[in-house]
Amino acid sequence: MITFSENHESSLVAFEAGRALANFSNPQAEALKWSYSLGAMPTQHVVIVGLGAGFHVAALADLDPQLKITVVDNRPGLLPVFRSQFSELSERVEVVIFQNAEDLFKTELYQEVLNQRCFVLSFQECWGENSTVFTNAFAHLTGRSVESVKSHFEDFGINIKAIYMQNKNMLSIKDVLPAIESSHATENEKNVFRTLGELVK
Repeated sequence: MITFSENHESSLVAFEAGRALANFSNPQAEALKWSYSLGAMPTQHVVIVGLGAGFHVAALADLDPQLKITVVDNRPGLLPVFRSQFSELSERVEVVIFQNAEDLFKTELYQEVLNQRCFVLSFQECWGENSTVFTNAFAHLTGRSVESVKSHFEDFGINIKAIYMQNKNMLSIKDVLPAIESSHATENEKNVFRTLGELVK
């Protein structure tokens, strides 16, 4: 259940099941610390997993006025207050509401993330009761879930049945290398993945 409380600075902070989805006393400072910790964005479009109270979204938008921002969340009750409290972001920030993480595969956003290699961020402080759902959403959008690896590798003709035996939320290049090596991919294609495997040692 989503509720909102006003802090001493007259800012509305979202709560879920009694737990604040941002630092209640100073959400702006928490948001600024997070946005500055990210450094320069490597792409002009970023996707943030988790809307929460929205202060982190506003801080990132202020930090880089040219940045296109999309937020994914599964709690539609957060959206009206975010739009009201940060009305200046209505043209800059798109919010995609999903019911479960697998729904993301059906969205235009997922294809855009694939095609444009959008940078995907998370603000775990706002995940609240939904940490498993948001972890899965982050894994899908970053190509680290079994389902997203399958969609990425279809272009290479790589069969990843062996990867389905992996019992992990977040796959790494090390987890998928055996499937790549046993695939019908060309040596050049395999070398790309081998190089990536060396880089993440």
